[in-house]
Amino acid sequence: MDFSELSHQGEIRDSLDKILLGHCTPENLKKFDAALKHDEDLLSLLASQGYLGLGINETYGGSGENLYDLGILFEKLGFHAAPLSLLGCLAEVAQTIQKFSEHESHQALISSILAGDIHTSAILEPLNQDPENPLTRAQINGDQLTITGSKYLSELASISKSLLVSVNSDEGVLLVLVDTHQTNISELATTANTPTFKVDFEDITINRSAIIHAHGRGLEALRYLLQTSMVMRSYLALGITEKMTALIAAYTSEREQFGRVIGSFQAVSHRAADCFIDLECLRLVSQQAAINLNTNLDCENDALVAKIWAGNACHRISYSAQHLHGGVGVDKDYVLWRYCLLAKECELINGSASQNIDRLGLNITANQ
Repeated sequence: MDFSELSHQGEIRDSLDKILLGHCTPENLKKFDAALKHDEDLLSLLASQGYLGLGINETYGGSGENLYDLGILFEKLGFHAAPLSLLGCLAEVAQTIQKFSEHESHQALISSILAGDIHTSAILEPLNQDPENPLTRAQINGDQLTITGSKYLSELASISKSLLVSVNSDEGVLLVLVDTHQTNISELATTANTPTFKVDFEDITINRSAIIHAHGRGLEALRYLLQTSMVMRSYLALGITEKMTALIAAYTSEREQFGRVIGSFQAVSHRAADCFIDLECLRLVSQQAAINLNTNLDCENDALVAKIWAGNACHRISYSAQHLHGGVGVDKDYVLWRYCLLAKECELINGSASQNIDRLGLNITANQ
């Protein structure tokens, strides 16, 4: 099998490396440790050079509907620990609207995202382990919907112009666009300092035209959103674990003990090799999931496998990196700690490995 990338994908990868290297220096990243972790200058640069259009149809000014290309963006954002949280905006909102909405105002939102505006999602809920069955309710009264409920872990909700929200109703699951100003937003404290927020909907009223999909396709649209989110988060995890593996290789090649570099010890080299194997397995299943999702709106098992590997790889490589670095791994003047926190976040959001293995097992036994 030929796993080589197309020429334009290599160019995307190289160009993103050059841009992100200049913006994600240790000094610059420290600026966001005590502030909103969102680099507006970097976002504007990515928008001006067309990188926010990866995976978006040319009709909207994008580069084409290829989730593999979009995955490269998230892989590089993870590798450089970039202070940008764009999964909700690019992977969930833009991709879902592109696939399911034909409303002109909704499509205009995609162009707004490509210009650098934030429109994020509000899908996950406290104490709800089944995002396909939202606890947030929408009461339908003619052409009006009244929404009540709470969402959490919504990325950049405080600066988002609108939110794509999953709700339950008498017509089943719906995905609706809500103006952020209609909601109550409070910041959540997270270990990795990711800008996530709790969003409360207290009997807010929206027009029926805010529903982004055709009648009866709400659950299908939500499933596509969740699968795309899992696959792109797996790419983010790929970049994070690739960087941690590179740090392991560099440190164990230089650190000396007993007159030898520690990387020459069999136990150390085997531990590092295990990390590399996990990394390459994660790369393969992420690429497979992205390619299959390009041509099939329902690739849940592929997405679950990618997220399972992301969870396991993040956990094992992070643990090994800390172990092989000794006390250096927790020194905040060294970069590893930042990646370990991001890895833990990627491991748990969208379900832990054990949760997703359970879901995959149920699908297999049901012959799905």
